[in-house]
Amino acid sequence: MIWLTWRQFRVQALTALAILAAAAIYFLVTGLQMHHTYTADLATCTPRHDCSDVLSQFGQSYNSAFNLTELLVIAAPGLIGIFWGAPLIGRELETGTNQLAWTQSVTRTRWLAVKLAGVAIASIATAAVLSYLLTWWAGPLDHINGNRFAAMTFSSRDIVPLAYAAFAFALGATAGLLLRRTIPAMAVTLAVFVGIQILVPTMIRPNLLPSTTVTFPVNKTTASQATGIYTRGGGSEIYIAGLPVPQGAWVISAPPVEDSSGQVAAAYNHLHCFPGTSGPPTKGAGLDVDQTAACLAAYNLHQSVTYQPARYYWPLQWYETGIFLALAGALSCTSFWWIRRRRT
Repeated sequence: MIWLTWRQFRVQALTALAILAAAAIYFLVTGLQMHHTYTADLATCTPRHDCSDVLSQFGQSYNSAFNLTELLVIAAPGLIGIFWGAPLIGRELETGTNQLAWTQSVTRTRWLAVKLAGVAIASIATAAVLSYLLTWWAGPLDHINGNRFAAMTFSSRDIVPLAYAAFAFALGATAGLLLRRTIPAMAVTLAVFVGIQILVPTMIRPNLLPSTTVTFPVNKTTASQATGIYTRGGGSEIYIAGLPVPQGAWVISAPPVEDSSGQVAAAYNHLHCFPGTSGPPTKGAGLDVDQTAACLAAYNLHQSVTYQPARYYWPLQWYETGIFLALAGALSCTSFWWIRRRRT
């Protein structure tokens, strides 16, 4: 069975090896150049204590490649589920070739176990290589951005891509087994995986660990620590941008400014605090933000920020990895239960 599984999977395996080799060459060549440039830029600007412009230009020069590589690593587990998982069993059941193995003294359980184990290991190894390469390659850019909790950044770094690959593969294999058709199984795998990738960062990940909420009064002192004040919704909402939270923290929510009764404060009710401006007021945009904040202070307004500290990064990585591995295990158990109860 091991030899047969390899014969059936060798085209996909060799294709993956070629893609990984090309990715490794790209990451190594451009990564060494990027790390060297980053180190040189830091050495130049650090004595002047002014690295913001230099690092900003450095980040912009790699912005397109950065976004593309993140997207590819995030998409890799989904592609594994679609093109490796869904056809693995679905095609066999669709064409009836599984009957040949079952009549050669190979039990259904053994047949399924060898197929799942062999390709699952290849799936996890592929995701591991891509994740490691991207995590190393994007190190300088992640340090500049300072937000490892960003949805695409978190989902494409360190250990969670391995769990995503295991889950996507198990999802595709289970869909192929239950539907007994390759194309419908691929469609279901794509839909479920995309839905999970949207649900987890927005609904599950923020609630895995307790968050901290800090309330800032709207006054001159707060404005001096922020980066600006702006309005949204035609003046129906006021926001203070860049409120001081711990470095590297994951800001989960920052709702608009509210009054003492918890109602959203509208800018058009305080137009005298926004004189001479037709657009969003920000520092350096011709509006005295400190003066505006001092004016708004008379109305006892405040803005709250909910965040999770930077030290939660690795616990969240492990928790999310455990969740997806558990889902992969549950799907695999479902596959074994289903194939043993089927008579045909």
